[in-house]
Amino acid sequence: MVAVGGGYGHIGSMRLHLRCLTMLTLAVLALGGCARVSRERTLPPSIRRVEVPMFVNRSAEPGIEEDATIYAQEEFLADGRLDLVRESEADAIVNVELTGFDDTAQGFDSDDFPRQTRYTVTADIRIYQNSPGRPQFGPKRTVTASRSFNNDTRRITYETKGAGRELVLRELARRIVLEVLTGGTGTTYDPVPDASPVDETDLSF
Repeated sequence: MVAVGGGYGHIGSMRLHLRCLTMLTLAVLALGGCARVSRERTLPPSIRRVEVPMFVNRSAEPGIEEDATIYAQEEFLADGRLDLVRESEADAIVNVELTGFDDTAQGFDSDDFPRQTRYTVTADIRIYQNSPGRPQFGPKRTVTASRSFNNDTRRITYETKGAGRELVLRELARRIVLEVLTGGTGTTYDPVPDASPVDETDLSF
C-alpha cells in the first residue's frame, strides 16, 4: 500500500511538472510574439564615415536646431557603427530638416488645468554621397518622435518645458540614427509610447 501511494504521488508530481513546463512555454511564445524585430542595415557598407551638419529648422519652435543636432551627433557616436567626421573626410552627408514641432495639452483636471503636455517633433532626412554631383541615397525619410511630460506645477513630478523638449529631441536623435542605418523605404514611423505616465497625486494647496 505504501508503494502504491508513492506511485500516485510520483504521477501527480510529474503532472505538475508538465503543467509548469507548458505554462512556461506559452509565456515564452507570448513574449516572442510581442518582441520587436530588429531592422537590418540598408546603408551601403562602403559608407563608414558621415558628416552631420547643423539641422535646418523649418518648424514653428525657434532655437531647437542646435540641441537637436548635438543630440544626433551624440547618438551617432554612442551607436559606434559610423564615424562622425568633417565633410572633407566623410563618405556621406546626413542632412536633416525639422519640419514640425507640436505641443498638445493632455489629462485635464476638473478645473480644466492640463496635467501633461505632449511634444511631437517631425524631421526629414536626406543622405547624400560625398562625391561630385552629391547623388542622394534613396528617397527622403521622415521620422517622428513624441514624448509627454508633467507640466502641472502643483505636482511633485513637475517637469519644466526645457526638460520635456530635451526628452523629445533625444528620442528624435535615436530615431534619426536608426533611420540612417536601416531605413530607406520612405516610411513614416510612428512615435514610441510615452515615457512618463500621468501622476495622479494632487499636491495643490
